[in-house]
Amino acid sequence: MFPNTEEPIMLVATCAYFITMNPGYAGRQELPENLKVLFRGVTMMTPDRQVIIKVKLASVGYVDCEMLSKKFHILYSLCEEQLSKQRHYDFGLRNILSVLRTAGAGKRTEKVGTSEEMIMCRTLRDMNLSKFVAQDIPLFLSLLRDIFPSQTNIPNKTYTEIEKKIKGLMLENNLEHVDAWFIKIIQLYETSLVRHGFMVVGTVGSGKTTIMDTLTKSLTLLAEEGNPLGGVHNLKRMNPKAITTPQLYGIM
Repeated sequence: MFPNTEEPIMLVATCAYFITMNPGYAGRQELPENLKVLFRGVTMMTPDRQVIIKVKLASVGYVDCEMLSKKFHILYSLCEEQLSKQRHYDFGLRNILSVLRTAGAGKRTEKVGTSEEMIMCRTLRDMNLSKFVAQDIPLFLSLLRDIFPSQTNIPNKTYTEIEKKIKGLMLENNLEHVDAWFIKIIQLYETSLVRHGFMVVGTVGSGKTTIMDTLTKSLTLLAEEGNPLGGVHNLKRMNPKAITTPQLYGIM
């Protein structure tokens, strides 16, 4: 959209406002009606996500990018159609590019000759599973099995030193080892590797705070031992009702 005016200053200022509004995207606001009247409509084509996925896979070293891009695109299309509608679900280009970056990193770290289909299937599973509500997990895994039928037993990515430190802290703090809860710690760690910010959501007493404390202490202990996998972490608690939005999220 462009304003019906020839003033260049008005054009720059209004376009900047339009971009930051980002209408039509989840979590963003629409343009106010009094501002819409200053604009004229333009027609744009929806980008072909499969082509974008194919090019990105080829750029990070995947040989079988044609077939994998088709499977990736079909999986996300089915997820948008069949999974429940949750505000935090995102199957758009932003999420797609995050998955592709992780798939590229996985390709580079795996041994030569490792199945590309397995790497892609595991990346799609690990990067999405942690955000689904309980009712959607079986459906997503079923879709994944249908689209990747040859991948019947996908090995989990292991973080030997981190898992060892986490288990030691659990034993020290008298925490019972529950597989589903332990997996959530690993998922939180994997999410922290690819996201700038994230939320831990769950019912009261489900172990959210203990998960965060255990993971941050484990990474801090590894850093103190000189392990490059770790890092010193400090948890800072803030009451979002006591501070302004710019103070909480920052402002540019």
